[in-house]
Amino acid sequence: MNKLSRLFPKTIFLSACVLLTLFTVGCSKSDNKSSKVLQVAISPSIPPFTYEENGQVVGVDIEIFKGFCESRGYTYNLKAYDFQGMLGAVASGQADVAFSGISITPKRQEVMEFSNPYVQNGWDLVSLRKRNIRITDLSQIKNYSIGFPTGAVFMGYIEKEWAPKGIYPMNKVKLYPSMAEALTDLNNGNLDLAFVDSSMLLTYVNKMKLPLTSSFEIPYADQLGFAFVKGSPIREDFNKYLAELGTEKIQAMEVKWSK
Repeated sequence: MNKLSRLFPKTIFLSACVLLTLFTVGCSKSDNKSSKVLQVAISPSIPPFTYEENGQVVGVDIEIFKGFCESRGYTYNLKAYDFQGMLGAVASGQADVAFSGISITPKRQEVMEFSNPYVQNGWDLVSLRKRNIRITDLSQIKNYSIGFPTGAVFMGYIEKEWAPKGIYPMNKVKLYPSMAEALTDLNNGNLDLAFVDSSMLLTYVNKMKLPLTSSFEIPYADQLGFAFVKGSPIREDFNKYLAELGTEKIQAMEVKWSK
């Protein structure tokens, strides 16, 4: 079994809206059984925000949400989907909230509500270090295959910025159920470049020791937020909790889960 296969087991390669894991987490020391149980959708293949480590779901987003629940007396059920399925769960009302490094976009805001941004990220096109792919001009990008998970915000960027200018055609994009599958194809030589955000790249290189490198930094700043069902009764309180945490604590979490 190769390194990527060990790090990204086949159990997370699921089709949209297929359940991976379900468990209830008690977030409060109180035994008050009348406290609300929140239904949570995640895609646990997005480090450092939400991913699996030693059989547990960990990351920045889990730490933030667990802290919110502990401070407010909630419990929650986690259901794991592929990325597109996670977004569909909260958009359809099957989940109260979704999180796994979700970018805030106008299109997504039409069907769900977002918390205030808690992280701002850059984007990279990454390749295997041994291939030494270096893109110095946008005209070079069309020479390579590019992939990422279905439903990822990168598709909108290509649609609006690259396809109309002839930089990269939409029909050449390779879509995957999860980032793990994209990285496996990258490792096997079936994909040249994968779109990831800068925090993911740091985690892959520093924590997971994957032989990846940035071939091109995208000139774009991306804001992440927790996604809530429309009309959510807890979103405002969650924003208060983010303010209570403050930027420095959240940045410290990001560093912690990236190493």
